[in-house]
Amino acid sequence: MTEGAPHEYKEKPGACMHCGNSPVSHLGQYLSQSFGVWSSGTAGSEEGLRRKLTEWMDAFFFRIEPVLYACAAALPMTRFAHDPDGANTYRSQVVWEEAQRRGIAMEQVTVFGKGTEIYRARKTGDWFYFQSLPVSSSLSRESCDWMDDKHLLKRALAKAGIPSPRAVSVTTERDALKEFDNFGTPVAVKPRLGSRGRHVTVNVRTREDLAVAFRVAQKLCRYVVVEEYLEGSVCRGTVVGGKLEGFFQAYPPRVTGDGHSTIAMLVAGENARKPERVQSIVLTGEHRAFLARSGYTPDTILTRGLTIPLTHRTGRLFGGHTRELLGHEHPRLRAHLERAAALLKAPIVGFDLIIDDPESDPDTQRWGIIEANSVPYIDLHYLPLTGTPSRVAVSVWDYVEKNLRNF
Repeated sequence: MTEGAPHEYKEKPGACMHCGNSPVSHLGQYLSQSFGVWSSGTAGSEEGLRRKLTEWMDAFFFRIEPVLYACAAALPMTRFAHDPDGANTYRSQVVWEEAQRRGIAMEQVTVFGKGTEIYRARKTGDWFYFQSLPVSSSLSRESCDWMDDKHLLKRALAKAGIPSPRAVSVTTERDALKEFDNFGTPVAVKPRLGSRGRHVTVNVRTREDLAVAFRVAQKLCRYVVVEEYLEGSVCRGTVVGGKLEGFFQAYPPRVTGDGHSTIAMLVAGENARKPERVQSIVLTGEHRAFLARSGYTPDTILTRGLTIPLTHRTGRLFGGHTRELLGHEHPRLRAHLERAAALLKAPIVGFDLIIDDPESDPDTQRWGIIEANSVPYIDLHYLPLTGTPSRVAVSVWDYVEKNLRNF
């Protein structure tokens, strides 16, 4: 992969600052995510009925899925693209490129000439269809379908003794404020379902900020999680077939005070000396709100030696730093992540965690898993600023070829 390759940046910011560089339809997300939480009811007769209904629906879809895909493929507006560069995301592109290296045929489903995130692949047998990552229903059917639910995930992890922040799920601002008062510490507020840091607010310290954060989160899901706020670097551990195959550490854009420059001036200095592959830091309304929650403004003069983050968003797309650490993470941390994957029965899962130093014993630190992603962005491990890239797609296809018959 060459520096500055255009395929590194396949996503662009939209009009909503809370969506970051991954804009989505708010209404579409609200409906799908809210139904997703509702259908995973976990207590009481009504919730049990919902759960059973969902299981019946999943079983029904599992049986008719091949027929549905075959029918869709026969429609006149459906075509199949053959160029990996046309993949909608770099995640799918690295999977596609690895398939080609193995002699596996892979195609992208297009509708009216527009590419989708649905693909199909085969080696010598039948086509199988998948979304983004080649985990067909037959491989993932036993996994916990609620792993993307931040509230249920943390409850399951806590029960198993795997570190995660204390969290509650609420649907009203009144309940959110009540739970905030009970925490007595800074909290993070986020949609119960969702990814990419969309509509997430961290380091919430006042009731006024909590009310704003709740309304921001509820634009994407009726159910909102209020959780203990953990400070530290944000890491992604990707587990494939029960083994940690990628470990990525990301930092938000940060500035260090010199005793006489404002934050805005320090940002200008960071932009002037940033590496080529790092995007410039642009102070937006989201940055200003983040700074305000810690008592700063762009005009604040920082004390010499004081380093502060400018946003909760991490990585080079936001002016931050990234590094791949696979093989350098502490053995106990690796064991925690692999045990969490076993708990979820997930063939492929990406865990987001917050920890100060992933190379040191996690049992001596305040840390926790904050999210699990059933369709993780494995491309994060391919393009770090420092460290040796981890070719996670190799492990993904190794798992598929070992476990999926007749394709």
